[in-house]
Amino acid sequence: MKKKLIALSVMAAATTMAHAQSSVTLYGRIDNGVQYETGLPGGSRFSAQSGDWGCSWFGLLGSEDLGNGTKAVFQLEGQLNTMTGASAGNLFGRHATVGFTNDRFGLFKIGNLGAGELAQDSWGTDPQLMQRYAISTLVRGRNWTSTSNGAEYNTPVLFGGLVFKGQYSLTNNTSWNSAPVNAQGVPTGQGRTNAVEGIYTWGSGDFRVIYDEVRGANGSFNNVYSASRSILAGGTYVIGPVKLYAGYQHLSAPSATNASMGVTNASQPAGVSAPTTVDHEWFGAAWQVNDASAITAAVFHANANHGNGNATLYTLGTTYNLSKRTFLYAEAGYVHNSSTSNINLGNGPYGNNNFNAATGASSNDNPNYGHSQTGVFTGIMHMF
Repeated sequence: MKKKLIALSVMAAATTMAHAQSSVTLYGRIDNGVQYETGLPGGSRFSAQSGDWGCSWFGLLGSEDLGNGTKAVFQLEGQLNTMTGASAGNLFGRHATVGFTNDRFGLFKIGNLGAGELAQDSWGTDPQLMQRYAISTLVRGRNWTSTSNGAEYNTPVLFGGLVFKGQYSLTNNTSWNSAPVNAQGVPTGQGRTNAVEGIYTWGSGDFRVIYDEVRGANGSFNNVYSASRSILAGGTYVIGPVKLYAGYQHLSAPSATNASMGVTNASQPAGVSAPTTVDHEWFGAAWQVNDASAITAAVFHANANHGNGNATLYTLGTTYNLSKRTFLYAEAGYVHNSSTSNINLGNGPYGNNNFNAATGASSNDNPNYGHSQTGVFTGIMHMF
């Protein structure tokens, strides 16, 4: 009996040690609010929105100490529309990865990189931190790129403040660059993606460069706003309570045509065809007024080739912290389009809105060519 008690005690101690060496954390955030926007194809709209400041999500983070400074890590994360309770995409569409981390050798992970695609790190150069009216607006959501079937490696911190990241994703298709085919033999979905990033951080600021490639279903760069090469450079600098931001992004899709971008020649303004390059610049500042409140302001400008003109986005936002985990927010945005541009405030697709006055229906929320849009939203964000 004594031997059995000793054995049980040893097993219990071993179990306790195992639990002490591993951990799982449930985390998430909920963002709900309202918005009002003018200049839509049918007029103005007042609506309830989930995720205007940032997406609502929930997830699990886990780690297990393997010894010698190495840990096994995993992350599962899904996005929600918390106004309806519906899942926004696959259950763990944002992240589903497992890997290893070590302070000396860096981080390696494999799986669904999802919203971890490196283009999304551009939030670090964005004065509005990728809110609804922010860095993604004038490039029609290009910075929201996602990727799956991939692997990522992050170096440890080098030379006092330098970090490199690299990603490579497969298509799981017999054709290396194109997406798998459907029953009719047509490639569907997104083609192969890859990306690299370098970030240097010092006492008063940081600077980052991101290069990423996202191919279309057929493996080519055929839509400058969704299947293109992107090079982005930008950074921040802190002066007292003010953080300054500036950046530049160049998009390139040499194989883009009207057909590959889903438009017809007849629907385009005279002399306009599918853009193959876009140049995007911005600058702004965030002022930490006090411990609870901050004000942000920024200007973004983009110019597309092949007659597509240019657009400028002006933004002004604020946040107020109610606690360490809950804050209120508001932002106003105004996008001004040149005569052959029709960019909207909500990352809408390229092309005519095809508004039908008789039915009130439209293909998207883009304004008419040469027209502007104005919007404002407010809400509450809670993190857990």
